[in-house]
Formats: sequence, structure tokens, C-alpha cells
Amino acid sequence: MAIFPELLGLGLLGTIVICLISALPLYFAVKFLGGKATILKVILVNIAVGLLGFLLNIPIIGFILLLLIYKEMFELSWFRAFFAWILQFAVAVILILCAVLLLGIALF
Repeated sequence: MAIFPELLGLGLLGTIVICLISALPLYFAVKFLGGKATILKVILVNIAVGLLGFLLNIPIIGFILLLLIYKEMFELSWFRAFFAWILQFAVAVILILCAVLLLGIALF
């Protein structure tokens, strides 16, 4: 279990909610590009990519492996895997803006 959510006092349920919310941008990006994705698969891919990034200390190899994981797990081409990687950040920004506007969450 992650230490960071425990420090915030979120417990197991909070950890699950954080994993679910953090998976949404990639899920929407892959679905938009026509890939085969489920929320559970996206969460597992996020965990695998996070572990891979932790274990590898060579960014370019890690990035290529990230694209390979996206390509194989979501049945995308290399270009679409790269575009999904970029698009997930755009989706994350849109989701954050929606949360700020709808829920009135203060950024500062």
C-alpha cells in the first residue's frame, strides 16, 4: 500500500479512489484513440509504468518501454500510443478545470 495516502489519512478506500481518479485521463485518451481499455486495465498499466519508471534510471529507455506497454496493452499503433501519452495530459487539465469550476476548489 502506498505511504503517501496513509500520511494524508485516506486509508485503503482513499488509495483506491486516488488510483481510479488518476487513471481517468489515460482511459479517456485511449478510448478517444480507439484503443481497447477498461478502468482496471488502465489502473494496472499505471502501476506497471510507475514501477518501471522507479526501477529504470534511463529516461529514454523508460519512455520507449512506456510506449511499448501502451501499444501492447491497449492495442494501439506506435503513433497512437505516443498521442495517448500526450492526450492524457490534456484530459487531465480539462478534468482539473472542470473540478475547479464545478466544485469551486481553490488552487492557491
